[in-house]
Amino acid sequence: MIDSIKQIDCTGCMMCKDVCPKRAITYEIDHEGFWYPKVDYDKCIKCGKCIKTCPSLSEHRNSGAHEPKVYAAWALDDSIRLKSTSGGIFYILAEEMLKLGGVIAACKYTDDYKAAYHTIGDTIEDLEEFKGSKYFQSDTEGIYKGIRDQLKSGKKVLFCGTPCQVAGLSRFIGTENPNLVTVDFICRGINSPMVFKKYVDECEKHHGSPVKKVHLKNKNKGWTRLGTYMEFQNGKNYYRDRVTDPWVNGYVRGDLFMRPCCGKCKYKERIRVADISIGDFWGLKRTQNDLFKGISVILVNTDKGAVYLQGVEDKLFLEKRTYEEVTKGNGCLLTSSKMGEHRAEFFERISDTEFEQLVWSLLGETRKSIFIKELKYNIKSLIKK
Repeated sequence: MIDSIKQIDCTGCMMCKDVCPKRAITYEIDHEGFWYPKVDYDKCIKCGKCIKTCPSLSEHRNSGAHEPKVYAAWALDDSIRLKSTSGGIFYILAEEMLKLGGVIAACKYTDDYKAAYHTIGDTIEDLEEFKGSKYFQSDTEGIYKGIRDQLKSGKKVLFCGTPCQVAGLSRFIGTENPNLVTVDFICRGINSPMVFKKYVDECEKHHGSPVKKVHLKNKNKGWTRLGTYMEFQNGKNYYRDRVTDPWVNGYVRGDLFMRPCCGKCKYKERIRVADISIGDFWGLKRTQNDLFKGISVILVNTDKGAVYLQGVEDKLFLEKRTYEEVTKGNGCLLTSSKMGEHRAEFFERISDTEFEQLVWSLLGETRKSIFIKELKYNIKSLIKK
């Protein structure tokens, strides 16, 4: 059964539990903090549904997908654009679904901001909690059944997730549904929830207070800074960027804590699994103002996606671009991230070593080297302005 799947193939999409008719599948978390399916053979009837529907072990293509139409884009409403992690496209797409009387199925933080999960929402307040990138794996247990129930009741649904999660949903639903719109994003690789929790725990310890807000890729100093911002209950706050933040550096520079399957992702294809794909349009030459506020790429992959996008065109700046322009600045659109050379050592030591200390040591950094890099980066930014 599905527990025979190799770790390198399992994406942790959690669809197999929802598809099991006997609730025989649970998940075990390994020493890296990633979950993998476990089968209770006292309950299992060996129907094989878990194997047959797993997108990693079967065909996962979207039969309606075609060569993507490419746009550079952002929300015309600056209040939406600046609070979003890219150009605010997800917010606009999701807001439209609410106006159509539908629901949104997307990812939100837990109350303590140390984990994330997919759930269904039908209000603007729900949307506010969905927006923003999380950069670590979300718990999707039950979301596939929830979406199916919404569709059966006649509701329209917009689902947003990683390409592997969209593939899982597609395999679970089984047939094309006109009321379901799927949105994925250009994914560099998904990180360990356990490691993210350790990172936030350490920040709480250093600030002497529980966290009350986490905002990854914060734009206080601009989109390209890849800022991490946290607020704490005692009034203190934390801001570090692509130069000084250990989480960003451990992920982007070190490739230290991504899920093993991300090293050979099966969804790095020109023909996508979702109706619409969104992401950062890195490398696009625009004004400094636009580079500060954030620029999105939109890939329209199906006719359904094209029709849906037409419904929000009046709320977006849209500019036709080429696929090749996207790949120049966003190599992870088609290429899997390599597992970092120090990844194994990271997980060997993370249980008894401070997260930040471990990241910098594995990257060969010291406080002095980070200070010098930050100084050079700030000077370079001032010159550009």
